[in-house]
Amino acid sequence: MALILVAGAPALAQTWTYSDIDQDNNLELSSAEFGVFSRELFPYWDADADLVIDEDEFYVGVYDAWDVDDDEILTDVEYTEGWSTWFGDYEPIGYSDLDLDADAELVADEFATGLGQTELYDTWGAGGDLGEEQFVTVLYDVYDADDDLVVTQAEYEMVGEFWTADYATTDTLEAEVVSLNDWTYDDLYAEGFSAEDFIDEMEVYGINGEEIGEVEDIIIGPDGRIVAIVAEVGGFWDIGDTHVSVPYDEVAMTELGDGIILPVTEETVDDYGFEQEVFSAVAAAGEGISGVDDAEVVRGWRASELIGDYARIRDGDVYGNYGYISDLLLHDGQVAAVVVQPNAGYGGGYRAYPYYGYDAGYGFDAGSPYYDMPYDEREVGELDEFDYDRFE
Repeated sequence: MALILVAGAPALAQTWTYSDIDQDNNLELSSAEFGVFSRELFPYWDADADLVIDEDEFYVGVYDAWDVDDDEILTDVEYTEGWSTWFGDYEPIGYSDLDLDADAELVADEFATGLGQTELYDTWGAGGDLGEEQFVTVLYDVYDADDDLVVTQAEYEMVGEFWTADYATTDTLEAEVVSLNDWTYDDLYAEGFSAEDFIDEMEVYGINGEEIGEVEDIIIGPDGRIVAIVAEVGGFWDIGDTHVSVPYDEVAMTELGDGIILPVTEETVDDYGFEQEVFSAVAAAGEGISGVDDAEVVRGWRASELIGDYARIRDGDVYGNYGYISDLLLHDGQVAAVVVQPNAGYGGGYRAYPYYGYDAGYGFDAGSPYYDMPYDEREVGELDEFDYDRFE
């Protein structure tokens, strides 16, 4: 649930009417027509952009869909109508059973806690991961009330228009500006590590000590914490290159610190894999995820999305180019700093600045080509160079 942070005022919605989806104007939505638009919806549910809607993300998506007046509270009427439309084939769970404080206002945590004890998520995922194709299929079933493989306008309007709203826009997460006078590199030198080195140099080992692949990317959540490690595996097992996403809490370091150990075997590789080859060597390095990168929504992002972007500093009321992001420094399971290589006019070497994400007026928004720092030329000019040789 922590991956979606919603502000007091919801974002403006983009909705698609029935006629938007009915491209051939025959007043029947086929699964193919419907799939085009439901794939656009998938990234808004998949908050950490790992191409799988996990259980927390699933209940957030359902909750937002049922909260038709966008007030972040499910009334008894909204809940009852939502259940009937979405899960009418299953034994209903009473509103009062979820409304633990009996205040007639069902909030997201109550909703997720209660429904988390059911098998609804497993049902949607057909016993596996809820990836994009499965999401498209099951959502079509929700709209196709009579199961005749056609969604009529009446069926569509019964569930509601497609939406891409209610997710926090980039001005919803505030962070205090760290004064560069108080900013030191001590913790980074002692306990931090380089995302660039991690991606380029770490070997990937299996649980039996065999080398099974290489790191492709690091997935960062909207709160700046490391969500998962993306790796390419398969050569050792002679199954061809396969890209997997392993939750960060399942990743271990080798004793020498020269590699990582993933709990992926030839038998379990499909449990961690992607249904689409989005994280190929090319895509992981530069291409975006369809339907996400240009959207102003709080979502996860890849480390490679920020590395190489322009870093800008304040120049009066606007931002001016300062250099480019050459690395991210990770500490205590999250992004702690960005390493900037300034343009020639600002001197040589590297500087490490505090990481800001999704902040009002500065920081980094996923998909943006700029990292804007809340500092001016005088402030950045007083910061010491960052020395990579001092990593312990």
